Amino acid sequence: MKRCALWLFSVMLLLLLVVPTLVAQNPNYNNGPVWRVIYVDVKPGMGDGFWTDIRQNFKPIYDEFKKQGWIVDYKFYTNPVGQHPNDWSVAIAIEYKTWGTLDEMGEKATAISEKHYGSRQAMMDAAKKRNEMAPTLSTSLAREVTLK
Repeated sequence: MKRCALWLFSVMLLLLLVVPTLVAQNPNYNNGPVWRVIYVDVKPGMGDGFWTDIRQNFKPIYDEFKKQGWIVDYKFYTNPVGQHPNDWSVAIAIEYKTWGTLDEMGEKATAISEKHYGSRQAMMDAAKKRNEMAPTLSTSLAREVTLK
């Protein structure tokens, strides 16, 4: 009886350890990094101001995020053919290693941004001005996958 109970316990323990790993795997693809994509509509005549703001504010902050290991990369895309009046003109894609990185950054990332701008109020004022030049239309999170 002890032998049967020990065997049953061993099988249950093995199942508890192996099943979550099997469930997390997908037979069609392998999980990759996580991307946040922000779609903005740069208003007519505001392009120079938008790109200047990106170079002066976004780039140094996100370069520091890369240095901290929070993000892997960031990219910009332009949409040369708007299909409707409220279509995006610039997409900003930010690559994170995992979902957990988003939680890890938290207040530390905010502190780096505040330091760059000099104060929380200056950061908020810059965001308001940026939104007047190029309002955010939408933002999404997506997991990159590679086919098996």
